[in-house]
Amino acid sequence: MNTEFARLPVYFYGYDDIETFCLSKREQLVQENIGLILGILRGGAIPALMLSQMLGLPVDFVRYDRREAKAEINNEKVFDLVDACVKEGKRILLVDDVAGVGYTLANCYEYLLSFVNDASLIRVLTLVHHVDSRTAADHYKDCSSVRAVLPWERYVTSRQCLDDFVKAEAALLEDQGYKKTLAIDDSAYPLNLKREWKVDCRVEFAGDHHSLLRTIESVGPEEIYCNNESLIEVLLKAFPFSIIYKTINNRRYRISALD
Repeated sequence: MNTEFARLPVYFYGYDDIETFCLSKREQLVQENIGLILGILRGGAIPALMLSQMLGLPVDFVRYDRREAKAEINNEKVFDLVDACVKEGKRILLVDDVAGVGYTLANCYEYLLSFVNDASLIRVLTLVHHVDSRTAADHYKDCSSVRAVLPWERYVTSRQCLDDFVKAEAALLEDQGYKKTLAIDDSAYPLNLKREWKVDCRVEFAGDHHSLLRTIESVGPEEIYCNNESLIEVLLKAFPFSIIYKTINNRRYRISALD
């Protein structure tokens, strides 16, 4: 796709880069009086562990169930550490790999806030932050000018793997169980959707781009079905983190910045 986002250079955000970024934040985090680090599984695990070693602080993890949109801490001892931080006025650092347009980081933050009860005691650090990110981070690397690919994402962004996913429908169908999906109905470019392709919301496009974009933003879908080529270009630019599909002859084709 010939869009601004598609033309962004790919930045392979390697382990050395992650270590360098975490080290660059060490002194500032010390000054902010961090007392506990919580990594969001799975993407936040590695930077959280790195920061724990660099700062000499306890670390644990928040698990997030995307199907249920539910965050939880399974280690009961963590709540004692949180209570100790609150009493001593120390801050808790919530760590994730990407601040994107999804709800993972936002929901985990709200979960943590529900028992900390003081937003000033929570800091957020992410390896990647984009101008369209739903959640603001206190510490991050701005990747608005690049398409950042983290080490654990390299395989799934390869061309061969994308082809494999198209062939292995089971993997895509499993994703459908918890991703919010929107279909754009356009009489000039009709969709041909299979019953098993779960759609949570349908919206009709009648030529008003601004109204459509506002509707999509309010829904916050992770996947979008659209067969209008010019509209797809607009969507890729407006919602770069969303997965967009075209449907042709009872098959769907994933459109991404790699195409």
